[in-house]
Amino acid sequence: MFFVLEGIDGSGKTTQADRVERWLKGALGGDAVLRTREPGGWEGAERARQFVLDGGLVSPWSEFFFFMLDRCEHVERVIKPALSAGKIVLSDRYAPSTFAYQIFANPAVPPESADYLERLPEVIGLPAPDAVFLLDVDARTAAARLFSRGAKDGFDGRGGRYFEMVRDGYERVGRRAKNWIKIDASGSEDDVFAGLASRITGLLELN
Repeated sequence: MFFVLEGIDGSGKTTQADRVERWLKGALGGDAVLRTREPGGWEGAERARQFVLDGGLVSPWSEFFFFMLDRCEHVERVIKPALSAGKIVLSDRYAPSTFAYQIFANPAVPPESADYLERLPEVIGLPAPDAVFLLDVDARTAAARLFSRGAKDGFDGRGGRYFEMVRDGYERVGRRAKNWIKIDASGSEDDVFAGLASRITGLLELN
């Protein structure tokens, strides 16, 4: 099965991906689960990933096309082989991130273009996740978490209004997406994990 964790920066997404990975490997065995991420989940992608996070792109379209290129390589090199081998794939971000960040939170993208671009994954044959878990948290809470974390990259520093637009973008994606599961991420780390584990247990029919 193919699971994706999504959410705005500061939602706790990567922390929860770590916990879900450890839990699933403990329950099913280490070889049964592949943990990956976007961007940069394939060999050779890290330098490009860092360039984007450092804010080195100028064109308002460059981020979108970079993330789509990264995703195509990620799918062919990592995700498809793992799914073909019968593994559970757990990805920290996937296509919904690109729509929320690079399309719906990008004022340079007109609505008619957004509708067209949102269909691209299906058109080019990217695999659809069995479940997308959106860790939903308000922008103010996310900003406080980022501030306490200290380190900031090119996305973290864009401000609260930007992340409100991203959160709204996720809402738009979720209204039309299949297998979309929203998890309240405003609570404690343990509470959020419990919610995720409960939903994944049902999907995998774990005892």
